[in-house]
Amino acid sequence: MNKERLEYYKSRLLKLRSELIDRLQKKYQEAIDLGKGEGQDSADQAYKIYNRNLMLGKVETDALKLRLVEDALKRIEKGTYGICISCEEKIDEKRLEYVPFARYCTECKTELEKKGLIRM
Repeated sequence: MNKERLEYYKSRLLKLRSELIDRLQKKYQEAIDLGKGEGQDSADQAYKIYNRNLMLGKVETDALKLRLVEDALKRIEKGTYGICISCEEKIDEKRLEYVPFARYCTECKTELEKKGLIRM
């Protein structure tokens, strides 16, 4: 991959990282705020606990994406960005356009998902 394309992906990843950090902070605060409040009956408390758990699940997903973005930025620095970490073949640029933090080529990702070894 040429230097211009690497800079393009680095820029996208940095923007995505910033967005994820902002979103994580907001969702985490919302989850904390859901637990606050007095004078609630058991149904209100159950509803708030359910919503807080949903929110924390979304936080977990965004935290995983953030880790993948950070890993992709490290691969850019090491010169291994765009190379499948499993088979070491190039990852198709169409895939990188759709998922700029992709670690696997389409074939390896499909195979690992079938085996239940990866989630994202």
